[in-house]
Amino acid sequence: MVEYQNFVGDTLYDVWIYAEDLTAHDILDSMELGRYYPDEIYITTDELFLAYELADLPKKERVLIVESNKFVKAAVIHELTHDYVHQISVEMRSIDSIHVDRSYQSSLRILRSYDLFGSTFIEEGICEYIVEKMGESISPKRPFIPKTIKGLTDKNNRYFVNYNYSSYYLKTFLDTTGFKKGVKVLLHNSPPSYEEILKPDLFFSRLVPINY
Repeated sequence: MVEYQNFVGDTLYDVWIYAEDLTAHDILDSMELGRYYPDEIYITTDELFLAYELADLPKKERVLIVESNKFVKAAVIHELTHDYVHQISVEMRSIDSIHVDRSYQSSLRILRSYDLFGSTFIEEGICEYIVEKMGESISPKRPFIPKTIKGLTDKNNRYFVNYNYSSYYLKTFLDTTGFKKGVKVLLHNSPPSYEEILKPDLFFSRLVPINY
């Protein structure tokens, strides 16, 4: 927790981390290494991880892996970032009086399918961006980049879209704006449509900056 707070330069409040069998939460997806609820993080106890952290993985094994985020520390960082994004959204509304788009407000889930797809894509990308910046995942040298809506929404590509392409999609923007400021801008604006995910320039060119 301290390492994470030092990295983002901010404080996380009232978040608890548990190790638990995720099937108790009706989570049967083998890609789910953790689950976030407001102020609570659950990390799976299933034997899905390659090591506790990337540094624990022998170099001879690491060179054989094209990409992976299957590390306990990476899962914790990912879920902590979900909590941090939630905290930022609360700060925006309650302290800064800055509008947060309804697609990112967890209590509002009656949305058009592409809104929910876009907001999930952005939030997962934010989380994986931090995992990569903290050096706790193996990033692919050539990230998966979907070319069509069919390829984007194909359930067989879900991992590559939400955990690889999403962070690649956001990297230049968040590197340029700085993390917290960039997250605020993303939460302030409506999420990208399918077309805007396929053509990033369309999305980033229409973002409205935040005026304090």
